[in-house]
Amino acid sequence: MKVAIIGGGASALMCASFCTSDVTIFSNEEKLGKKILLTGNGRCNLTNVHYNNFSYNTNIDSYLQKFDHKNTLDFFNKIGLLTYVDEMGRVYPISNTATSVVDVFVNYLGTKKVEVINTQVQKIEKLDDGFLVNETYHFDKVVIATGSTANLLDNLNIKYNKFFPSLVALKTKQNTKRLSGLRLSNVIVKSKGYSEYGEVLFKDSGLSGICIFNLSSLLAREHNYQSILSIDLLPKYSKEELEEILTKRLKNNYKNMKTFMQGIFHREINKYLLNICKINEEEKPCKNNIQKLVKNIKSLEFDIVGTYDNNQVNNGGVSLQDLTSDLEYKGIKGLYFIGEVCDVDGLCGGYNLQWAWTSGKIVGEKLCLK
Repeated sequence: MKVAIIGGGASALMCASFCTSDVTIFSNEEKLGKKILLTGNGRCNLTNVHYNNFSYNTNIDSYLQKFDHKNTLDFFNKIGLLTYVDEMGRVYPISNTATSVVDVFVNYLGTKKVEVINTQVQKIEKLDDGFLVNETYHFDKVVIATGSTANLLDNLNIKYNKFFPSLVALKTKQNTKRLSGLRLSNVIVKSKGYSEYGEVLFKDSGLSGICIFNLSSLLAREHNYQSILSIDLLPKYSKEELEEILTKRLKNNYKNMKTFMQGIFHREINKYLLNICKINEEEKPCKNNIQKLVKNIKSLEFDIVGTYDNNQVNNGGVSLQDLTSDLEYKGIKGLYFIGEVCDVDGLCGGYNLQWAWTSGKIVGEKLCLK
């Protein structure tokens, strides 16, 4: 049996690893697994040992029962990758480089009957006896692993949910150019009932960091990025405690508000806070200024108006309801969907790669039986 896998990313490589049929991978990238190299800031966050229903936009329990994070670690250990788990349950290669993940995959696939064709697949035609790819290559089965590419779905008249960027930096109405590149650690980000403790990175008129990425995932599921986001800059203190701390600083007889703020935040954060509070930095510190500062330090608000273009994954794709338990499309026999092209997206922390491994393994193993 001849199988075509369209795409050369994580789910495609996993599918090919488990499929013993005659496999051809179609990839428009010169190197397989190119997108893997970008995951986990180049370290490749393989999976996560923690999981709950909040981790994904849809329930994938039945799939994870077939292949979960433990199975994933066993597989990578088998093909030669050493890993470790950090304090957040995230799993990385011991080398701390995604290149190691791609290398062991390529080495493993070199022991199997896998052909790689570097070309863009423009058309897939369903025939009575299989499929025709790019009007040239005939296959018995086809696996779509193209991420959020919609043209092939349209070409095959596949029903799918519109793609929305997820795990992405968010644009703000406020101009944060002077803060660009600065990080706020140990803060709490809140919006629409969402709350997460962690780090925020400022961009030009925008915010990034894991907390922001996870919020973007939830906004993508609503298909609406308009929201009010607030950051508690000093969550370790209550409003009352913070007001008491700042009030005590009045006794130090600071020359002005600029010197009063020194030693609390980065100077540019201090300037931004004073500007938001409409306090001139040359003013003499007073009780009224402290009350304004406490309000904004405990809830610094930003208007979210959209996203940047560097999203890691997408919300949307082919619904699991339109696929069998083996991820075969119910409307076209012999056509399978894996990875990000399915309407499954997770939060930061290895969850999206886990879905790639799980879905790839399920289909790869299924194709061995036909």
